[in-house]
Amino acid sequence: MVDFIQMNCPSCGGQLQAQRDMQKMFCMHCGTELMLKQDDAGSLIPIKAREIQASTKLKEIHYSMATMDLLKSRIAELEAQIMQIRDTFLEYYETIYTSAWNRKYFRDYEKEKKLPIILENLYANYFDTWNEYIERNIPGYTTPSELIEFSHFIARPKYKQDKYIETVLTILEPVVPMAEELKNKKAQLNAMLEQAIEQGG
Repeated sequence: MVDFIQMNCPSCGGQLQAQRDMQKMFCMHCGTELMLKQDDAGSLIPIKAREIQASTKLKEIHYSMATMDLLKSRIAELEAQIMQIRDTFLEYYETIYTSAWNRKYFRDYEKEKKLPIILENLYANYFDTWNEYIERNIPGYTTPSELIEFSHFIARPKYKQDKYIETVLTILEPVVPMAEELKNKKAQLNAMLEQAIEQGG
């Protein structure tokens, strides 16, 4: 024997009958698609399919926004960590500056990369306020890719025997995996933003 349950359509209020094992039906009065959910008491409750879709969409939007917020937070954290490493590296330049030969690999790097600055001249001009000055953008010594490029340059055999190089390389070493993660997180965020724009438009 088939067990029927009486209910009202949430859209038009019309009387409906549904089998207990049904999950979906259409209102015979207004044609609204209804999903049937069982409540805690075991009764079937009709819900408009569009409301379920809207609820699911809302959950997806909240999840996407939370994920984007996490990505933005991690991006900011990585950028701050890379800037801290950069500051440590440039603070260490004070030690390197004390020896004329130690500055040679900086000059060679600046010449090879055709940089518009000479770090030793900047230091000479701003040594009193060097720790504040390094907060500025210094071409060739600011972005993660520039720091990685510089560390590859000084890892060359002709410079590697210098006692300060090992310290500089150790300071800059974490930048490589951080820069890779930063690049990936930015790509993820951009993809999510593009997807949100496409779905919104």
